Amino acid sequence: MFLSVLLVIAMELSVTIPGPQAGFAVPLFDDNPSVDDLLGFDTVAEVVARVVSAGGLDPVTVGIHSAWGGGKSTALNLVANRLGRIGSVVVVRIDPWEFENAEDLRGTLIAQVLDELQSRVASAEMEPSKRRQLVNRLGDLRRRIAWGRVAGVLVSSAVTLSPNFAELLDALTPQPKEEESDAGTASSQGMAGFRLAFEQLMGEVDGIEKVVVLVDDLDRCLPPTIMATLEAIKLFLSVRRMAFVLAADEDLIREAIGVHLEGASRGGFAKLYTEKIIQLPISLPVLSVEQAEAYITLLLCKNAGHLTTQAFQDVVNAANERRLQGKAPYVAAGENESDGPRVEHLVMAARIAAGLGADVWRSPRAIKRFLNAFAVREHLTRTSGAQLELEVLLKLYLLEIRYLEEFRLLSQQSSAERTALIADWERWASDDGDQPQDVREETKAWAASHPSLAGLEAQVERYLSIAATLLSDVRFGGAVTGALMRIIEGLADASEATRNAAAQELKELESADRQVVVQSLGIQLSRLADPEPVIWSLSTVSQADPDLADTASRVLSQPTFFRRLEPHHVVLLGVLPDVLRAIIGTEGLDPDVVEAARAELTEPPR
Repeated sequence: MFLSVLLVIAMELSVTIPGPQAGFAVPLFDDNPSVDDLLGFDTVAEVVARVVSAGGLDPVTVGIHSAWGGGKSTALNLVANRLGRIGSVVVVRIDPWEFENAEDLRGTLIAQVLDELQSRVASAEMEPSKRRQLVNRLGDLRRRIAWGRVAGVLVSSAVTLSPNFAELLDALTPQPKEEESDAGTASSQGMAGFRLAFEQLMGEVDGIEKVVVLVDDLDRCLPPTIMATLEAIKLFLSVRRMAFVLAADEDLIREAIGVHLEGASRGGFAKLYTEKIIQLPISLPVLSVEQAEAYITLLLCKNAGHLTTQAFQDVVNAANERRLQGKAPYVAAGENESDGPRVEHLVMAARIAAGLGADVWRSPRAIKRFLNAFAVREHLTRTSGAQLELEVLLKLYLLEIRYLEEFRLLSQQSSAERTALIADWERWASDDGDQPQDVREETKAWAASHPSLAGLEAQVERYLSIAATLLSDVRFGGAVTGALMRIIEGLADASEATRNAAAQELKELESADRQVVVQSLGIQLSRLADPEPVIWSLSTVSQADPDLADTASRVLSQPTFFRRLEPHHVVLLGVLPDVLRAIIGTEGLDPDVVEAARAELTEPPR
């Protein structure tokens, strides 16, 4: 049954929701970069396009940075569109991830640039003799690249134990050190003189002011691919009239460089390495709740299909103008539905944005994943015959992904207990009752949100039945900014002074950001040989900020983590009694660890 439902979903591009909002669609969104500026990145694209097409910095490499799913590829699309309008600029789009298994990745990347140049030369208006000369010069440069494959041939032969003698013979046959090409210039064997020859060629190509290479998805690649790409840019292609735009998560790039170097001081060197290559780093803005609301509205509006292409573009332009003016909400209703978003789009987007956690609404990709998962649940609900109001479905789904423990508590109750819990929960949320047992403080805003679930127990039960067929532990986050990553690294550092400094920075963050940092620290526990710095930090920040104690307790209460504990670690957990009790109740642990936990529970909190 479940498989057949998924097949139906795969065949449908959107699902129509029945009930009070008939005709409203919850679409399925692909993960492809957008060519429309739904995020207000046009100003960033304008700056990048001006920098790389101007002559002030020559050559220049610009970095477009953001966390996972932050819109880097979309920003690169906007840059490409702007540069495409300038006739004297050649745009080369490269995705190293696509040719990661190439025999000579560095040479393949360089060849793409040469191919694009030759395409422009072949179509340009110039004397036939000049065109032939430039084409021959490009051919000379390609022959230099071919020599870079010799090492690949040798390695392949050694692995397979079946040497390709014909290929080796061709690759290793000596060539004259200086050979007159058809262009009348000297060409030397191999890559030794490539950069000089390439720079001379660029100076002689008429009608081309700049060649701009746009590199996407670099942070998806393995460390050797990343290094080969950076080397190709810095060592061979970085000459006058060349510009590069690298769209990547800077922290991931530095981590890959560090892995490649395998040195004790690799972190500092990786930072210097990227700073040497990238002259102008630009970070994409992190979405606010208001920006997330606008993005969701535009996604829903675009997929509803009720607007013409021009009408939708007018809505996008108006949203960007309001964004620049700081007038929220950035997407406003039009005079009629034929020239603007529908009211239900605006209402639903506002409720989704307000209900999501910071780890979701800060990332465009995470927002799309949330909407897709929401659409799947709606479809399952409808195909099973369960009649659920859209607003009820949304509220329960937000509980499921944001407060999983409370969602499980609700699902484990009997019908009578569930009715009582919902009533108590909502009375407490309206400051008219006590906080229910096992319900956290941070769920208060959720319980107070529209609609009230009192009297809708039958719909709640139907949703719980549908949710039981799906994995409830799904998380859509990942948008950890570089600033947050530095705090996370500081809190995991071996130096107590560094951890203290990071803890001070954590205090200055918004509540949502502090929660993201603590959750990310929990992930670090599985990666570190010595978990003590992270345990110390989680204990320290929990003591300073009680709102973080519940989150810290959850990330620490993992049986796999408990098995790595030693008695001296347990001493640090005195401020987290829930973790101590979980240790005592977990079977198979070191008796000394369990005894240390019991001893800590008997002592007053420090």
